[in-house]
Amino acid sequence: MKKSKREHWITNIENTAAAICSELDSAVVESVFRRFGANSAEDANPEDLPEIFNELYAIEADLN
Repeated sequence: MKKSKREHWITNIENTAAAICSELDSAVVESVFRRFGANSAEDANPEDLPEIFNELYAIEADLN
């Protein structure tokens, strides 16, 4: 994955995670990262970033 694409995914994940944390406990976001063996978007496997985003986005969508 190109660095710019990775950075794009990380930005999207961080924005979605922030929206979730503003409404729910941060443990929700942490649990998604843990399922992928990561503590944050930065240390996640780049190939997992789209899936991490999709899971977080689904949670955020349910908040609206």
